[in-house]
Amino acid sequence: MQVQDRLAYLILQAASHTATVDELQELSDLIKADQTGNISRQIETILLEGMPADNTAYNTAYWDKVADKILAADHATAAKPVTLYKWMAVAAAIALLIISAGAYLLLQPHKQPLPIAAVQPAITPGGNRAVLVLADGTQIPLDSAVNGTLAQQGNTQIIKPGSGHLTYTHNGATPNAEVQYNTLRTPRGGQFQLQLQDGTKVWLNAASSLKYPTAFTGKERNVELTGEAYFEVAHSSALPFRVNINTGPMKVDVLGTRFNIMAYEEEELVKTTLLEGAVKVTGNGSAKRLQPGQGASLNRHNGTMEVLDHVNTEEAVAWKNGSFQFEGNDIQSVMRQIARWYDVDVVYKAPVPAHFRGIIPRNAEVSQLLHTLELTGEVHFEIRGKQIIVSP
Repeated sequence: MQVQDRLAYLILQAASHTATVDELQELSDLIKADQTGNISRQIETILLEGMPADNTAYNTAYWDKVADKILAADHATAAKPVTLYKWMAVAAAIALLIISAGAYLLLQPHKQPLPIAAVQPAITPGGNRAVLVLADGTQIPLDSAVNGTLAQQGNTQIIKPGSGHLTYTHNGATPNAEVQYNTLRTPRGGQFQLQLQDGTKVWLNAASSLKYPTAFTGKERNVELTGEAYFEVAHSSALPFRVNINTGPMKVDVLGTRFNIMAYEEEELVKTTLLEGAVKVTGNGSAKRLQPGQGASLNRHNGTMEVLDHVNTEEAVAWKNGSFQFEGNDIQSVMRQIARWYDVDVVYKAPVPAHFRGIIPRNAEVSQLLHTLELTGEVHFEIRGKQIIVSP
C-alpha cells in the first residue's frame, strides 16, 4: 500500500472512531516523524476530497458535514450546529485526529494564538498525590513520603513501594484484634494506586477517598468510597467484597471482578461499569446483577436505577489509562472532569449548548486541552489564575 493510501486509511479510521490502538499509534508516529509539514498538508488534502467544485473557498453545508463527522459534535441535543470556515474545520479535524492518536500538531501560523495561553502561567495536569489517614488520625502526605515502610497498624505493614503506589502486607491474624481503619484521600489534581491486604487493587481518581480496614478479618470485605475508583478485586468465595457508596444509596457486591464506580457528589448519577466478572448493584431497594459490558446508573435525586447494556467500558476507565474520553458529553460534564484533574474553578458567563466526542491525553497542559475544545467553534475560554471562564 502506498504511503498516501495508508495515510488516508488511517485518517478515515481515526475520524470514524474505528481505529485500533496500533493504527492510532501508527498515525501518531507518522505525524511526530514529519519534519517538513508534508503530513499535515496530505491530511488537509485528504480531508478536502469531495469539496464541491463550485465553491472551494467556503461552503457552509459541506463543512457542517465535515465537522459532524470529524469533530462529532452531538447535534441531537446541541441547540446550534457547528459552522466552521474552511481553514478552521481543517485545523480542528487535524487537531482532533492527532489528539486521538496521543500527540499534538502545531497548527499553521494563519491563526493567532489564543489568549488563554499568551499571558497565563501554565496550569499543569494532576499527578500522584494523596494523603493517608491512619487509624489514630495521623496524616501522611504520600507524594512527599519516602519509599519504604510508612507505618505499622497491628499486624499489618504499610509500604510505599514507589511513586503513586501503596500496599498493605498482613503478617498473620491476631485473635480478637480490634479492626483498624485507614483512609486514602486524593485531592483535586491527584490520583493514587492502592493494594489492600487481600491483594485487591484499587486506582483512586482525583477528589476521592476510600476507607478500608487494614486487614480483612470478618466474614466479608467492606470498603467505603467517595468519588471515583477502579477495582480489581482478589477472588475469595468465602469473603464477598462490598463497596459502599457514601454519596448515594448504592452498594456493589462482588466475588472477584474488575469494575469502575463513579460517585462524585456533584454528579447527578452514580455509575457502576463492569469490565469482567459479575457484580450485584443495590440501590434504593432495587438490586440488579450486571454482566461484563453492562453498567448501572443510579439517580441520586429521584432514586431510580437503570441497567445499561453495551456501555463503553473504555470511556469509563479512560481516566485510569491516562485520558479524557468524551462520548457526547455536555460542556458541564467535560468541565467538571477538567476542574477535578487540574484543580481549577469553572465559571460560566452564559449557557453553552456544546457537546463533545474525542480522546485527549490527561498529561496535557490545560491551555492545550481548552484550545482543542475551542476549535469546534462552540465554546470560548479565558484563564484567570486558577479560574476558567466559559462563554459561547
